[in-house]
Amino acid sequence: MKNLIAIFLFIFLFLTTTKVSSQSVGKGYNKEYSFLHSGNLIVDKNFYLITVIEKTPALRKLILENKSLHQLLINKKTILEEHANDTCSWPESLLTDFLINRNDSLFLLQEMNVLYEANTFLFDKAIDLHLRQSGYYQRFIGYDNEMLLSKAISQYIVGINYIIQQFGLGKKLRYPRIDSASYVVTSRYYRMALKEMFGYLSEKSSSMDLIFHPSLLIALQLMDMNDRDEPARFEPMEQTVNKAAIKRLQTIPFSKYRFASIVIPGNGPELFTTPISPINKMHCDIAADRFLKGWAPVIIVSGGYCYPFQGPYCEAVEMKKYLVSKYHIQESAILIDPHARHTTTNFRNANRLMIRYGIPISQLSVFITTQGQSKMVTSTSGRTFDNRNLEELGYLPYQNLTRIDRHCVSYYPVMESLHMDPFDPLDP
Repeated sequence: MKNLIAIFLFIFLFLTTTKVSSQSVGKGYNKEYSFLHSGNLIVDKNFYLITVIEKTPALRKLILENKSLHQLLINKKTILEEHANDTCSWPESLLTDFLINRNDSLFLLQEMNVLYEANTFLFDKAIDLHLRQSGYYQRFIGYDNEMLLSKAISQYIVGINYIIQQFGLGKKLRYPRIDSASYVVTSRYYRMALKEMFGYLSEKSSSMDLIFHPSLLIALQLMDMNDRDEPARFEPMEQTVNKAAIKRLQTIPFSKYRFASIVIPGNGPELFTTPISPINKMHCDIAADRFLKGWAPVIIVSGGYCYPFQGPYCEAVEMKKYLVSKYHIQESAILIDPHARHTTTNFRNANRLMIRYGIPISQLSVFITTQGQSKMVTSTSGRTFDNRNLEELGYLPYQNLTRIDRHCVSYYPVMESLHMDPFDPLDP
């Protein structure tokens, strides 16, 4: 993790000058924005910059025709082909060249900056129409377009390195208990699988025509080998699990309620045979009491496939089932976030649904949980929850966080929650 942070810091130290001349500075998320789709939701959610480049023919052509980037691409493809045929079988020997190191990072940023300077209009159009309006780069909207592009590239670099280090090299990164590789990466079976991966990907080398592709396809294959497809599960939620609730939201007079929404965080079961944990039942029981008293018109249940490791149950799905079955709450009153893996992202992801689905963030929402967690998120001693959010997300996903009783914490959501996180590939 320290190595990843060091590379990230290096990249941002490199980006020390910015021309604050773009008329788009400060412009960010647009609720009417239509997302581009690459055909791979994991790419779209982790590396939206690459999706935009792929779906913008003029930009794609510029990068294809850059001789320096093309030569680096050829070098990477040559290494891939060599590993498909040599006797290397250890993760370090196979994968290290596909980590984007300091020199390659600097080279990529410099070459993309040259392309930007020579083709500013084309890049600005893509940045203004897609990177800014998507919300995926919301924390960068205060920069001009040249700097925003560089920071988006930096996020691609960090995200790729994180995936390869975690699922390829077996590094124990942010939350290894639930997010790590499914195999011991130095085991005989996994080394054999890695070796076969290079033979498999070598057949796809003709489709690797952009400098981003070799490391990207390695990263995607490593996630697939570990069955880590969490970012794509339940998507597109607007057309599936949240469709009925979104339709109902359009009819709700939010100003008549004390809170815009009730957010319930997940608490994963420790047993493979238990769909919903005892603590999570209590989360739901407490929240249902407040909902039935009319505190808010909508509930957001937040939690993914977390505990036990690679378990079969999604916290948000099981919470929704519990609320509907026990309390007869209408399904159209419940939104699910089936991706959050931590308390920090319970707040962040619930905010994302509010912003994207039109729940007012200028109105307080309420986070309802058991007393231990409500104390934890509002404690001011030791390593506080604020500190944890700043360390992991880089910002606080709330304003005016206030414990209003032993189980309930009110807060205002923030727009920065839309920003994708390169340090959380299973829920970016």
